Amino acid sequence: MSVRRINAAILFSLLLLLSSCSGQASEQQQVLRVQSGQNIRLLTTTDTHYLSPRLTDNGPAFSKFMAAGDGKQLAYSDEMLDALEFDIGIQRPAAVIISGDLTNNGEKASHQDLAEHLRAIEQHTGTQIYVIPGNHDVMNPWARRFKGERQIPVDSVTPRSFRSIYSEFGYGEALLRDNDSLSYLAAPSEDLWLLMLDTSQYSSNKKLGHPQLDGQLTAATLGWIGRCSRLAAESGAQIVAVMHHSLQDHSDFLQEGFTLNNNKRTADVLMRNGITMVFSGHIHFQDIRESDQGVYDIAGSALSVYPHQYGIVDYTPVSRTLEYNTSKLNVELWARAAGSSNPDLLNFTAYSEEAFRKLSADRSFVRLSGDSSYADYTQEQLRAMADVVGRLNEIYFAGNADKEIVAVTALEGFRLWHAAPYSGLKSYVLRMSELEQKDNNHFVTTLPLR
Repeated sequence: MSVRRINAAILFSLLLLLSSCSGQASEQQQVLRVQSGQNIRLLTTTDTHYLSPRLTDNGPAFSKFMAAGDGKQLAYSDEMLDALEFDIGIQRPAAVIISGDLTNNGEKASHQDLAEHLRAIEQHTGTQIYVIPGNHDVMNPWARRFKGERQIPVDSVTPRSFRSIYSEFGYGEALLRDNDSLSYLAAPSEDLWLLMLDTSQYSSNKKLGHPQLDGQLTAATLGWIGRCSRLAAESGAQIVAVMHHSLQDHSDFLQEGFTLNNNKRTADVLMRNGITMVFSGHIHFQDIRESDQGVYDIAGSALSVYPHQYGIVDYTPVSRTLEYNTSKLNVELWARAAGSSNPDLLNFTAYSEEAFRKLSADRSFVRLSGDSSYADYTQEQLRAMADVVGRLNEIYFAGNADKEIVAVTALEGFRLWHAAPYSGLKSYVLRMSELEQKDNNHFVTTLPLR
């Protein structure tokens, strides 16, 4: 018997053992895995921030909440998930990864309705879905529904109920589960396994009165990673890690609360266990960084926020080559196929881009208009300067400074910033204009021999 056949037998025996020990339904274990030696495609996405339509009447309270937000298209939560299913049918990945912040603010109803969407995607496309929680998802005191002028508290979920709701989307098929968190190990392919790491901290949320922003991995979970690595090595499989918080600093402006508290120790543990690839979310913009230890971290754009893009990962086991590319959620194509007459959906990219830019620009205009240092500037000049902020934020979130920065810095509004009095906003604009002009939407690496 070949080594690969032995490894496959070990994997199958392990699945049977886990099924008998955990009491899970046998059909949950019958997941079709990509055979050894075959290429595998994954679709990675993050920060769906799904809000169940049951929780909003789209009235004044909801409008006020949206105006104070960061550009999430919550009113089209269902439509974006339908478009994602449409794209999955086109891209045909073997598995889909969602790396946390599945819901707007952890509402139980949102989790339940999202699970129904994911169930439909699996049934219609044959694609397996794997999820982990983000800082918004579990025991969140901000869980609300919107009715008229009011935000009304609603139930969130406990770790136990999160695992139950998403039992079909990773937890029921796990090869190993961590006893100290909602982390687990999954195998969509015989050659490529997923280390799904729960980096969020939610036990103190009730006392804090808000969801804890920062994340870390406990010593117990870091030790458990070694167990996962040994099992993969015995089966001849590579591992890529998935987490909500960033492993690396992806920004000069946003680090505290976004980068894993014990990121250096975590990177050491991953590298020591032969894991050199991480997919993360949380920060909402597209950026690729390498740690000092040699571990790559791809922070993906939020699916719920412009530019509404996801990642496509193609892994070739023969050469151990992993290639990553981004692709935009094709809401327009889905809307036409669905027979929609909604102009927002039929022109979704332009609609969402304009809304996102306007949100940033309007806030910047208000700040500039209220700053006496800018009293000599005309309204037209302030608008031009504010528009530059909106355009720079678009570039930041899309990760395409290599293609777009030069055009923005050539605008008259940017020239006005150079001559403007000092302010925090001016410092932000100038630093943003110096974003490293690298390709954050395409990446190729070779995974190490194990």
